[in-house]
Amino acid sequence: MTELDQNAQNILGDDSMSDLRKYALLASGSPSIPSLIKYELITNLFGGVRGALGFVLRKHIYRNLLSRLGGGAKIGRNVTFRGVKKIDIGKNVFIDENVVIDARGNAARIIIHDNVLIARNTIIRSRGEILEIGRGTDIGNHCIISTDSQLKVGEQVLIAAYTYLCAGGNHRHEDPTRPIIQQGFDKQGGCHIGDGCWIGARTSVFDGVVIGEHTIVGAHSMVNKDLPAYAICFGSPAEVKKDRRAECSDAEAP
Repeated sequence: MTELDQNAQNILGDDSMSDLRKYALLASGSPSIPSLIKYELITNLFGGVRGALGFVLRKHIYRNLLSRLGGGAKIGRNVTFRGVKKIDIGKNVFIDENVVIDARGNAARIIIHDNVLIARNTIIRSRGEILEIGRGTDIGNHCIISTDSQLKVGEQVLIAAYTYLCAGGNHRHEDPTRPIIQQGFDKQGGCHIGDGCWIGARTSVFDGVVIGEHTIVGAHSMVNKDLPAYAICFGSPAEVKKDRRAECSDAEAP
């Protein structure tokens, strides 16, 4: 089993590994016991420190844990990082309490650019591919942003609470004699949210979708196909209802 193929089920079922190494791989992204000790010391000693002191300590000490942590970054209490050397965080990023950022797999990488805000209880997870969040993007609370394919969120995107953004593909189910969990994924090429978009609360966006720049997707929508730039869309499945540029033209009319 290569690291790239590993997921939680495969790791837990691998009888060739000790329980300690399984935990190390799931928690720190490496089966190395010294790496696990470093990870445990840093996260347990400083992860739950309250108030301004906690922000200051994590800002300086988590630089020894992550691939990069830019100046001015602020990490709240009880933030969970997994696969720490595959996580790159830019300047002035704010990560609120109880967020999970999980990079698993040899090719997995999570890149969070400058000035991104991630609200509490959100999960950002990459399993084997690149997940990138553009500069100035604001992600609401209780969101799930997850990929087994490439996933890119553009710059200055608004993602409201409880949004589900998934570029993991669909579970294959051709063989009715086997559990679906054993049949893998049918990947559709990832997901791309253009610059300046607004994704409304409790919206689901699925693998293979491209949303054009500056588009608005209304709350409670389900997006399973491409949406053009500058559109106002909503529904299940989401449909284009209006072009935002037409609103601008109407406003300018005498």
